[in-house]
Amino acid sequence: MRPHSSAFTVLFLCVIAACGGSGSTAPTTTLSVSVPTNSLRSGSSVQATASITSSAGTSAASNVMWSSSNSAIASVSSGGVITGKLAGTSVIRATSSGMIAEVQIAVVPGDPATVTIYLGNGQTGAAGSRLPDPLCTNVKDAAGNLIIGAVVTYTVMTGGGSIAEPTQPRTESSGIATSGLWTLGSTVGTHTVVASSPGATSVTFTATAR
Repeated sequence: MRPHSSAFTVLFLCVIAACGGSGSTAPTTTLSVSVPTNSLRSGSSVQATASITSSAGTSAASNVMWSSSNSAIASVSSGGVITGKLAGTSVIRATSSGMIAEVQIAVVPGDPATVTIYLGNGQTGAAGSRLPDPLCTNVKDAAGNLIIGAVVTYTVMTGGGSIAEPTQPRTESSGIATSGLWTLGSTVGTHTVVASSPGATSVTFTATAR
């Protein structure tokens, strides 16, 4: 999933009323927050800006205080730089001159970083036999978010043998990529299969042939 490219602005109306006589119309001032996108990839950052609009026009807000409703999902610096972390949603708040404006940010997984073992490691069987469990892995970004739709390639490295199809499954909605069953080679001892995905570090499964 890629971030949207259009700018995204949310206004949280806060009115400052000037004192006046009966029947007069009080001028209003509003604070708004603008971000380049409301969908942010984990590990990436965007600059948020706060503006004040009044009858005199629009200008940059001063002395802005920034906060996040969930900094584990998206943090925000004192200068308004928002950084995506865990997948989910967080509300970024700007406070200035007694006014408040908010914008919701959705964080989606970033680039693949690691392949991790989920199931199927450490099996034992007779040389030449088919092992009972498939090999299952997850693909995660640098923050540990599961990546859906990533291709994982299972390759026999030592001991001979083979992996039944699919040998290049994609991670499903559960975040798991499941191979076909592993048939051990005829050599007694330790056999290995490497699971890899483009852009991520690989992981090695081991099995023992008796």
